[in-house]
Amino acid sequence: MDTNLRFSMLNRDLPAAIDRKGKDPMVAREVQYYQENFSKVETVDDLLDDYRLYTFMMKTMGMEDMAYAKGMVRKALVEGTEDPEALANTLDDGRFKELAETFPFNKDGTIKGKMDWTDENLDEKIVRYTNVPGEEIDDVDRLADYFQQKMPRKDVIFHVQLLADPALYKVVASAFDVPSEIIDGPKEERIAWFEENIDLDELKKPAELKDTIAKYRDNVETRAEENTKDIIERYIQVNFEAEEGEQNEGVRMALNFQRTAGDITSAFDILGSPALYQVVRTVLGMSESMVGTDIDRQAAVINEKFDIEKFQDPEEVEKFVKKFVVLYDGLNGAADVPTVQLFAGNPAAGISESVLTAVNALKFGG
Repeated sequence: MDTNLRFSMLNRDLPAAIDRKGKDPMVAREVQYYQENFSKVETVDDLLDDYRLYTFMMKTMGMEDMAYAKGMVRKALVEGTEDPEALANTLDDGRFKELAETFPFNKDGTIKGKMDWTDENLDEKIVRYTNVPGEEIDDVDRLADYFQQKMPRKDVIFHVQLLADPALYKVVASAFDVPSEIIDGPKEERIAWFEENIDLDELKKPAELKDTIAKYRDNVETRAEENTKDIIERYIQVNFEAEEGEQNEGVRMALNFQRTAGDITSAFDILGSPALYQVVRTVLGMSESMVGTDIDRQAAVINEKFDIEKFQDPEEVEKFVKKFVVLYDGLNGAADVPTVQLFAGNPAAGISESVLTAVNALKFGG
């Protein structure tokens, strides 16, 4: 079945098709394993040493082809993306950056979200008080206990003192839904936001303390559930696309582009993904000879040929993908035809008049 027809058939009820894939016994088993075991991961090596979890992660991120490069994957995970010089930020392959953002770890290899109870900025007496030797205490419970013990004390008078204590900051940032741009922004902006939005005297009152802790617990649980749900949905979708790709690689690329195009904010996002780049290069008629050339030049060509902001419009994405599947069929239906000739509409390229008519009928918005 040709790309255009198969892609159109799937889109008649795509959610149902993906749902059926999620019920596939093999996929369901791996999803269950992830749900039951990822919460036990405390360090990056826990993840890398568990073959099934590691394979699940790499497949979810569309990085099965890089599964052999564990050292490189480890480095990307622990370095994260905050430092411009971090590995994930220096690679042309944007999948590494997305991997580090989806599965965040600290520089010491511990998974982000786990509290470092050895931090010298914590109150040592309360750290000891909230610990029970020989008993493993959940971070959420211990942080809630720490907050309840520390917050009413007289040594928390100013917002800078609250911000300087990692445990207090962690609880309040979650309970009050502090925007990520504030959390990741300059210290002065964090202080200003806290001073404007949080009344320390009110926060110290028993009823408010109890309410803050309840909101903290609820938000941590909700975010964990949402994150797990998003990752599982992506894993099922990727498996679905891979299955389609076994029959027709063009369908796989079209489905992937349809799913991820809304996340494209610049030409460099496209260049960082081989799959996205192939779709864009096909539609925009970019010669294969451009691949591997100066990345800034490639980005400039993409920007010259198409307004990236249009990918925020679902209708424009639909038109773009439709052009791709028609061109993909034309390309693969004509033997030994150079890509550049295909996109130039060269009659000698062997592309049928019906294909060219269909492509030309799909106009991008102004």
